[in-house]
Amino acid sequence: MRTLESVSRSTTTLATLTLACLALQTGDNALAQGCIAVRGGACALGGMDSEHALQAGDWQFATSYRYLHSFRHFAGDVENTARLVVGNEVINNSHFIDASVGYTFNSRLSTTLVLPFVVSDRSSYYEHSGGNPSTGATRYHTQASGLADMRLGAYAWIWDPAKMPAGNIQIGLGLKAPTGDYEATDTFYTTKGPKTFAVDQSIQPGDGGWGFTAELFAWRQIHGNTSGYLQGFYLFNPEDVNGVSTETGLIRPKSITAIRNSAAANNPTGIANLAAATALGYNNINALEDVMSISDQYMARGGFSHVLFPSWGFTLSLGARIEGVPVEDALGDSNGFRRPGYTVSIEPGISMKKGRFTAGIFTPVAMYRNRQASVADERYGQITKLGTSPGDAAFADFVITVSLGYRF
Repeated sequence: MRTLESVSRSTTTLATLTLACLALQTGDNALAQGCIAVRGGACALGGMDSEHALQAGDWQFATSYRYLHSFRHFAGDVENTARLVVGNEVINNSHFIDASVGYTFNSRLSTTLVLPFVVSDRSSYYEHSGGNPSTGATRYHTQASGLADMRLGAYAWIWDPAKMPAGNIQIGLGLKAPTGDYEATDTFYTTKGPKTFAVDQSIQPGDGGWGFTAELFAWRQIHGNTSGYLQGFYLFNPEDVNGVSTETGLIRPKSITAIRNSAAANNPTGIANLAAATALGYNNINALEDVMSISDQYMARGGFSHVLFPSWGFTLSLGARIEGVPVEDALGDSNGFRRPGYTVSIEPGISMKKGRFTAGIFTPVAMYRNRQASVADERYGQITKLGTSPGDAAFADFVITVSLGYRF
């Protein structure tokens, strides 16, 4: 990150800035890889001199803007290119603005409050009246916006930065509050006319559950102005489902509602599936895809940074990043509808620190995407005796993040 001079102060600054930006990840949908709602973020990495150090009693304000455009559909790690050819892919355009305020107690302890906001637009055919461009169908849009889920985090260095000038580890613990709207609605243009339903899980500002986070940041000076870094984040959501229906213009086929409707219509397959669901204990709205799950989130990244122009703190970084939603939560049940999966990206970045200001631009570029089978997918396979088949999800090719910080 820099040479050993003034390292104690610069080390404190590095982790405070880095974890303040990492805290921006934990507002609901601070990052979403399209249909898979994932919290994420990027922050300034690199060298800094003593003029940037945060002292006991210092405050820091940081804000970031993040944009994604998702449209590529994957089931497992196989892309369904036919969706693009036909033109009926689901498109999410999301804008995330996160604001955080941090306070430094001393050289080892700090805290950060994160206020995330989101504006999302989702367009599709299947959620409305169905069809595709070749059938003359219309692509309709739904939107959701507002405050997402707030988080308060506390951070501590493992070792005194003054005694570990060339590397250190910082850990963080946080509380996530369900301040975001998790049952936002909009108009869906169905075959029976306009109707109001809850928007898709991927653009809901909140998830409806209390949660807590565990975070880690580590760095080590390798040589001169070149350093390595590791960063990790996990959001624990112990609550199970939020009770919000997934029904839009379409009742999800892997739902107990769809199975019951089929059985009520005297469809032999539906009758058999309902009997199997009952025998397996899945004849309830929580077991399959009828209501939304409150899922865990995770992110890990690591790489190298090099200070190119020390007087401006101008730093280049390059790393790898993985983020996603697990199939099963670490704590509690994993019922309801979720799209588990993950993205592996290469993450280049440019950052600058001068005086009281910091700025950075980071663009993770997806190299591998995998929409994993959910618990509901597995249960539906048991009911139908057809085996487990993952649903699909739309992913972004890249995400752009711009961040700014000011110390006062």
